Amino acid sequence: MIKNTQTPLNKDEQKRLNQIVQQLIDSNDSVEFRQPVDYKRLNLPDYIQIVKRPMDLGTVQLKLNNNTYKTVEECLDEIQLIWDNCKLYNGPQSWITKIAEKLERLFKKNVKNYLPLVNLPQVVPKTKEITSDVYQEEPQEQVTYNDKVEFSNNLKQLAPEQIGLIVHMIQNTSPNAFIEIEREKYQIIVDNIEYEAFTKCQQQIQAWISGDDINKKVKI
Repeated sequence: MIKNTQTPLNKDEQKRLNQIVQQLIDSNDSVEFRQPVDYKRLNLPDYIQIVKRPMDLGTVQLKLNNNTYKTVEECLDEIQLIWDNCKLYNGPQSWITKIAEKLERLFKKNVKNYLPLVNLPQVVPKTKEITSDVYQEEPQEQVTYNDKVEFSNNLKQLAPEQIGLIVHMIQNTSPNAFIEIEREKYQIIVDNIEYEAFTKCQQQIQAWISGDDINKKVKI
């Protein structure tokens, strides 16, 4: 948190902050950051142990509209907290960390444009603390939130015949994860795919994307 300089939040600064937040929300990259992380639904039991102060763009926008912030820096610090939390929990190599870093650059660029006299939030590196309690709570075989999003995104890159094979694999192993909406239109509930089946489907999809022969199928 910035302690040396605090800028009172008047109507003009509030308007500028709202523009900064809205531009972040409007970005196609911000989907995962617009609402609080639903760690229960995503089966992330260690999230609240690692991330001490969860934050998201929707919450920041709500607090702005409710006049919760007293200074500009207080609001900027909480936006920065969104990116810091993501990097802390997911690690530097995660795809979602890369997205957070991209949004962080956009955020800082907009702060310079809209609030040139205000100091940017200072990033304090943090290290994830893993305790024995976390390991006791976390299942040994678990599809992570990042895996689920990656799986969904990779499906969009497949050819129709490849998608058909994945659907067939899921039908045979995890029928509860497969819903036929209407003729030749399907919906896959990723959360309901069995762990082993998910892993094999993911391996097959990654093989296709990396350029392996389409006929090299994973048995399931």
